[in-house]
Amino acid sequence: MGLDPIGYKPWTGKRTEHNRRFLIIAQNIVLDKLRSKSFLFMYILGMFLVHVFPLIFHSMMSHDVLEADLMSGYMQDMVFLIFNIILVSLICADLVSEDMRSNSIVLYLSRALQPDRYLLGKWLGAVVTLALFTLIPPLAVSIAVTATQGGGDYLASLGVIGRTVLAGSFAALFLVPVGMMMSAITSKRTYAGVGTFMFFFILVIVSMVLSGFSADWEMLSPINVLSDSYDVLYGITLSSDVNTALMALMIVVLTVPPMWFVYQRIVRKGVGK
Repeated sequence: MGLDPIGYKPWTGKRTEHNRRFLIIAQNIVLDKLRSKSFLFMYILGMFLVHVFPLIFHSMMSHDVLEADLMSGYMQDMVFLIFNIILVSLICADLVSEDMRSNSIVLYLSRALQPDRYLLGKWLGAVVTLALFTLIPPLAVSIAVTATQGGGDYLASLGVIGRTVLAGSFAALFLVPVGMMMSAITSKRTYAGVGTFMFFFILVIVSMVLSGFSADWEMLSPINVLSDSYDVLYGITLSSDVNTALMALMIVVLTVPPMWFVYQRIVRKGVGK
């Protein structure tokens, strides 16, 4: 009996350009998280607890125009802020840690993918995934409230919708760097996820304890910083107790150094250190 020859078919696909491979990384992160049962569970639970009821309630209430105070108060809800931290912990847990555990990061960087492109892809994927919760639902609420308003000043409502886009985007941009830093510190995704949540939680607790001595310590809390940032983005005057310089400093401290740390870890792992 003769042996059938093995048939090989030529690959007819197209290689992704080197400068666009970070988009494939980001896309894979989003799709992977949307297939994750733990992420989907918390996402759906958060949607019902945070977004669905305000969407129905604010749309049915009598109102003439979409107001900045309404949207700012809705996004400053403590349950909303807590779910932001929970979701960023789940999203970022394995972003870098899994690649370090499996040493696939070396493979990534050995295939003409620069460390900055690798980092950009991971960061973009995490930001887009988190924005599915911090941006899209609030945007839907603002549009629904505008569509059901009784007054005719749609231009003012459109301005608030634009501010909602900024506020929702800022939340994702603000929270992701710390999550990525924790993921780069360890090769265990569980440690990275718990570490991210505890990092934010500890800062909140310490802020609550020390704020009794000075109101400036309130800016140590990422939740307070995010909440006050919403007021700024919606054009609402901050309380006189809020130190805007410290708030700006905390925004920089919680975003720039963590991303720099992740970049350095990626570079060192890329050369086998």
